Amino acid sequence: MPKFFNSDLADLTHQLTLSPRRLRVQQLHGIETLLDIVESDKAYPYDFVCFHITKYRKRGEPTTGSSIPGKALIGDLVTMCEVLSRKANLAVGEFTESLLSHAELAKELSVSTKTVRRWRDRGLMGLRAVCKDGVNRLVFCRSTVDRFVRQHKALVSKGAAFRQLTRAERERIIARARELVSHKPLKLHAAAKLIAEEMGRAVETVRYTLRRFDAAAGASALFGNGAPIHCERSLAMFKCRESGDSVESIAAAFDTTVAEVEQRLRTVRIQRWTQTPIECVYNELFDAPNADAIILDTAEPPAVDVPAPRIPKDLPPYLQSLYLTPLLSREQEQDLFRRYNYLKYKTAKQLKTVDALEATEEQFDRLSALMSAIETVRQRIIRANLRLVVSIAKKHVGWSDNFFEVVSDGNMSLMRAAEKFDYSRGTKFSTYASWAVMKNYARSIPEQHYRTSRYVTGQDLVLEQAPDRAEAPVSSGDRELVSVAIEAGLNELTERERDVVRHHFGIGQQDGGVTLEQLGQRLGVTKERVRQIEQRALARLRELLSPTLADAL
Repeated sequence: MPKFFNSDLADLTHQLTLSPRRLRVQQLHGIETLLDIVESDKAYPYDFVCFHITKYRKRGEPTTGSSIPGKALIGDLVTMCEVLSRKANLAVGEFTESLLSHAELAKELSVSTKTVRRWRDRGLMGLRAVCKDGVNRLVFCRSTVDRFVRQHKALVSKGAAFRQLTRAERERIIARARELVSHKPLKLHAAAKLIAEEMGRAVETVRYTLRRFDAAAGASALFGNGAPIHCERSLAMFKCRESGDSVESIAAAFDTTVAEVEQRLRTVRIQRWTQTPIECVYNELFDAPNADAIILDTAEPPAVDVPAPRIPKDLPPYLQSLYLTPLLSREQEQDLFRRYNYLKYKTAKQLKTVDALEATEEQFDRLSALMSAIETVRQRIIRANLRLVVSIAKKHVGWSDNFFEVVSDGNMSLMRAAEKFDYSRGTKFSTYASWAVMKNYARSIPEQHYRTSRYVTGQDLVLEQAPDRAEAPVSSGDRELVSVAIEAGLNELTERERDVVRHHFGIGQQDGGVTLEQLGQRLGVTKERVRQIEQRALARLRELLSPTLADAL
């Protein structure tokens, strides 16, 4: 059943399809009469509509049914006409007036068939009739067409005057849009409206042309989400501001006001914030009604009194200064990461509600304060863990020409780990970061050695003189680093998987490992189940521990 706006009309249509076929032409004539008198800006009672179609009115009873808006009534009447004519299976020869097909009507009115289909929502009533070739097609009566043309003269004239855009016109629209957004940030609709007035075209035609261009242009698109992706004038002002020029000097150079310069600078800044996704590790606490009071307004946990760290004397002054930053306790880490992720969550949420072109100074200041707070917390987390990277780098490469390059690479891994760390799992960030840095070194350091070895000559002589690596003793430092890596990998397992691996292989156990059967008795499961848990745990550890970790160590 086709969709109707009014349920009473839908029921009436169903009832009329069950009426005798000889009454169908009379009912269609009643619908045509209604379409001639109904106005779209008025409302009509259901009994009024029912009487004009069926010529039946209940006497002595109050009017039933709700009033139907004229615009919705027109659409329902057109739908009703098509349903009734299709059910009646009327033949073309049963009509006393001439009929026009879809294509014939479009040719007569000098419009497209697509336009004719749109006009059916305006009241252009069509009938379903069986043509001479036996196919049921949509046709239009001459009286219906004349009535529609008489009621919508302006619409028909505008449709007949319409012509498709030429390639040159589309290029003019795109060029004009590019010129507009390069001088002033405009939304898509505003730009389309200006261009439509200049070219004498419909606003929707211009908007559709620009949208199609943006969809195919990719990085060269003019608009994104309705707002300009770039404005050359605004970007030029922003670059001047970044170079240290004052707002007053920028306004004088671009011959504009200080207020406009400040607005453009805010627009560019918010657009850049919006184009860079802000990712956070979500927690249900962030959506609490009093989240600000619980997370941001709460005092930070006090620092734990620890003895001053021993600063290695062989370190350069820069690396020695890292040891002056106190380490974070578990409570401090959780508090900082809770603040860090909540600030990012709050900022991303507010950015979705701010329009870059219409942002007020108050909205910009609020966003700027949040961005500054995010960076402050982030720097505290990174600075407190920089010495961890130096310690791991020393064990990997020792003092060498590329030591600072290795430290820099480790710092990048530390920053990425800070973005992915989930404080709610109870693991210390130093454990998580150590694993992330070592995993990165296990991949990058062998690659560096491989690239370096490609430019070294006399490798055969070096290999002959090199001692057998399998017989070389393992240093205590390497053993300690391996233990740290294994411990970090175990922390990524579930509690049951971690217990099975520890007890079976005797990790951290003085009395050595136990058998799978003994573990099954302890856990209350079968030996086979323990073996399955162990295999899953070992497979997980193989994914976490890089194959080249041993070589890198």
